[in-house]
Parts: sequence; C-alpha cells; structure tokens
Amino acid sequence: MSEFGTGFIDRDFEAQPFASVVPEYSGEKYPRDVWRDMIAEQDKRDCSPWHTFKSANCPILNQARTNYCWCFGLVQGVAVALAQSGYDESPPLHLSASYPAQLYKNYRNVGGWAMQAVQAVQEHGIPTVQVFQEALISRSHAQRSIVKKSAKKYGIAEYEEIPSRDFETAFSALVAPDCSPVTLGLSWWGHLVLGIKGVYEEGKGYGILIVNSWGNNWSSDGMQVLWEKGSRNCIAQEYVAIKSAKVI
Repeated sequence: MSEFGTGFIDRDFEAQPFASVVPEYSGEKYPRDVWRDMIAEQDKRDCSPWHTFKSANCPILNQARTNYCWCFGLVQGVAVALAQSGYDESPPLHLSASYPAQLYKNYRNVGGWAMQAVQAVQEHGIPTVQVFQEALISRSHAQRSIVKKSAKKYGIAEYEEIPSRDFETAFSALVAPDCSPVTLGLSWWGHLVLGIKGVYEEGKGYGILIVNSWGNNWSSDGMQVLWEKGSRNCIAQEYVAIKSAKVI
C-alpha cells in the first residue's frame, strides 16, 4: 500500500452541472502572447499565489493514507487566499482538511471532487490541526465542542469555477493582477492538487507549479511543475479558483 492516498474522482457533470454550485470564473482570459510578461511582472512584485504561500510560511498539508485529496487541495487554497487577504497568524495557520471531508462523506474514507469540497467547507468549516489532527478520521473527535468552535472561524471563501480542461483560463487566473490559487482535479493521476503559479521554460513551454498534499518531503519541498503538454500534464477535468477568504 502506498504511503499516500489520492482520491480524486472525475466529477459527474450531469449530477452537478458546471457553475451550479458557485459562479463561473469572472476574470479575464488573457492571450498567450502576454503570459510571459505577466509572469515577469508577478516575479518583479512578488505577488503570485506562490509568493504569498512562501512569505506566509504556509505549511504543506499531508493527507497521509486518506482519500481526501479533493478536500486537502481546496483547503490548502483557502489558506493561501487568507494569506493574500493579509491575514497573519503565528505560528502559520495550519488547517485540517480531513474534518470537513469526513463529515461530508459521513466518515467514509472515499474520494470526491473539488466542488464537493466547496460544499463540505461551506457546510462544516475548517478547524486547525491543533484541535483536529490533519489526517484523522474520527466521529467522536469531530463532535467535540472545541473542534466545532474552531471550524466556525475559518473557511468562508469566494469560489469561481473554470470550465473543464480550459487550461488558458486556469493559467490566466494564476497570472492575473488579482490572481487566485486554482485547484486541479487530474483524471490521469486520480488526484487533486493546488496550482499556485504560472511558469514558462524555454523548450517546455507553459506549466503550473503545484503544491501537493503529501507533505514537504514529496518532490521539491512538496511542489512540482506540471507542464501543459505530455502525459503527466496540468489539463484538469475540474478547476476551481479560490478568489478570496476571510476569518469570522
């Protein structure tokens, strides 16, 4: 058995149609001929979601053997969006994604998709790992008052949905002046990860720097670039942009 779980299931768009839960992405879709300049401007201003992630010392989540990647990636994005809003906490905010995921799935360790994670967070909130362990599945612990109190404080966010497999819009959301982290539900991997930066490399083209939910020992400090082209690409069956977040 692998040390890490995955758990992304291709979304059933007949049961849950596009933009039926959150609005369609409202930002601009930028042409490719300006992407490199936009990346350079972000790097100059240190203002991409990746820059925020690093400057806020956001922890890399670890789903361990749970099948809750679909919620871990989204919750990682909520933490980045909170940091983008100026929210600062010491030690850095560390949220427990397994709490809303297990409540949404009635304590079953099963897969899902990003829009289910949106619903789980909206319904149940997100506690910190100080009160609910990161990869814990426990009905008794989930019912503790200290956990419910923490969960009510975090997770209010504004989400927008990007059309399935629309790489150009997802990339635009990452490099826009009002940039957003974007979840990528990847069919080829059966896994959901968080995109935090648009990148370009001569000879490889465009790609997305992702942060995984397998801890910081995976790949390069828990992150890796997935390129647009190739079998292990960043063309996602489901994209969700996390536009903003706030604390109650």
